[in-house]
Amino acid sequence: MRGRGRGRGRGGRGRGGRGRGSSRGRGGRNTRSQSKPREETTTTPKELNIETDVTSYFVGNVSADQHYEGQQQNRDRYAAAMAVLQNNGVDIVQNARIRALAAAWARHDYELANAFLQNKDNFGLLEVLKAVTLLDSGRQIRVLEKKMKRLQTSAGKVKPTTIGKLKSDIDNLNKHKPLHGTASGAICKHVRSWVKHFTKDELEFYALHFPKDPWTKLADICHFHPKQDFPALDWFLEYCYGGPAPEGSMVQRCCNVTAENVNSLIQEFPIPYTHVKLHLTALTNESKARIASYEKKLDTVIWWYDELKCTEVDEVITRRVQAGEEITLPNGKLLERLLAIKMYREGLQQNSYGYGENGKERKPDETKAPFFKELLPLGQKKMDAISLSLESPIVVIGDASGSMQVAIRTSSIIAGLLTAICQAQLVFFNTENIVPPYVPKNIEEVLNLAVEMQAGGGTTPAASLWPFYEKKEVVKTFIIVTDEEENGQSHGDNFNGLYQKYHDEVYPAKLVFVSFFHNQNSRGDMVPKLEANGHKPMRFIFDFARPDLTKLDKMFGMLVSGTTNFDDEIRQVQLDIKSGRLAKVFEKMEI
Repeated sequence: MRGRGRGRGRGGRGRGGRGRGSSRGRGGRNTRSQSKPREETTTTPKELNIETDVTSYFVGNVSADQHYEGQQQNRDRYAAAMAVLQNNGVDIVQNARIRALAAAWARHDYELANAFLQNKDNFGLLEVLKAVTLLDSGRQIRVLEKKMKRLQTSAGKVKPTTIGKLKSDIDNLNKHKPLHGTASGAICKHVRSWVKHFTKDELEFYALHFPKDPWTKLADICHFHPKQDFPALDWFLEYCYGGPAPEGSMVQRCCNVTAENVNSLIQEFPIPYTHVKLHLTALTNESKARIASYEKKLDTVIWWYDELKCTEVDEVITRRVQAGEEITLPNGKLLERLLAIKMYREGLQQNSYGYGENGKERKPDETKAPFFKELLPLGQKKMDAISLSLESPIVVIGDASGSMQVAIRTSSIIAGLLTAICQAQLVFFNTENIVPPYVPKNIEEVLNLAVEMQAGGGTTPAASLWPFYEKKEVVKTFIIVTDEEENGQSHGDNFNGLYQKYHDEVYPAKLVFVSFFHNQNSRGDMVPKLEANGHKPMRFIFDFARPDLTKLDKMFGMLVSGTTNFDDEIRQVQLDIKSGRLAKVFEKMEI
């Protein structure tokens, strides 16, 4: 049986019916619809040039047709840019990943599609489904048009809202329908080949944690064979369509985890922590230690250490570190985790305003997280291995006003990472400019400065810009870590006014804001004022209470993408691709 339910939602398409429109769909020609044409006036896309605007394909909102043209114009440069951006920590936006994959399939470039699909984190089920659905939009339009025509010519009365909904769906599909490609038999075969590589553990993870609907939608388009296409777990597809998991299997036993059975299930099955964390308060130390033992990546245990910490877990982590296991957390996140563990050992409390307990003696409790000292060399090794071509000098300006200990911490981490790769200065502000006792140059100095500097006083960011303006000192990039509140001036100017003077009289420095907001929809205060003056600062928004410092690696990557060295790196990777090493390039880039 192929993909049960394949007739549902397929316009009656069966194996003989070819619901794609007879032989036309399978031939790869995208037959134009009879309904409302593509709305070219809806959004006029910016014209892109793969030679000069290559970054824009992956960080902005670029149409599927533009991705297709970019690959057609210079496929090797396109692929090299994606690999280099991801290697530098830049997050390729999801719509770009979807459209890049759809464009590769539309061009019948299965080598490029395979290179993308090597990375299941960035090209997973949703990206594959949406790329296939995008290419299948022509068939979907024809199905809806037939349905609408049938309703309009039927004897019975049809509600206007029903027809209106169909027209709206058709218009939306037309708006996004690519000019090239269909979900042809060759593409469906390629997807089936991709599906076969899922392991038993991966499919069980999907069964436990994710909705089944995406799998059934993909099966309805690609006609999966329940057993041949899922050899690692031959009951998986039936399960997605509502069938039962086999008696005694982990999925069957763990689909209903409760506080009462969670500990016994953990002893029986290697259940991912994310599946049982809702029952954290019910977990015994024995269960926490077992989780720390069977989680495949030590990263996961370090990430959730705040919740799992106990003597038994400490012993497991120590064993795994001493056994030589690697930590692959992003640099910003690793430093944030090390800082949190350091403060736990020193009895310093974290609250919604960050860290800070003035005058408290800092003496570590060696019985807490004893593995901490063994993590420091691993963290230092990662810092030393950072290789980014950033243009110096760079100045990090940290907000040290009242309740901004979170900015002090983040500024220290940013400065520590930057000094590992380029020349960087670090200053703080409250009502005055504050020069720290040292710029952190190793991991221990980063962590120490983050807890030694204390927040307090008013908010005058211009105070830290003034010394550079006064001395006419050229700075290529200012990174401002702040909540963007400003209630003071320096020498008669706020930050916006003083930056304008610096820009005009000294150097048009790049501005990067690391902005902490309680409300993620906040527009902030400082950036809009700068934009009103015609400046284009880069901004990365963090949650004030729980900042996700994985974004720091993305920020550094975006800074790199604006340098001349970035183009040199792309050209080098292009040469590798031209030499027939496309798959190796993406494998090496660890995207």
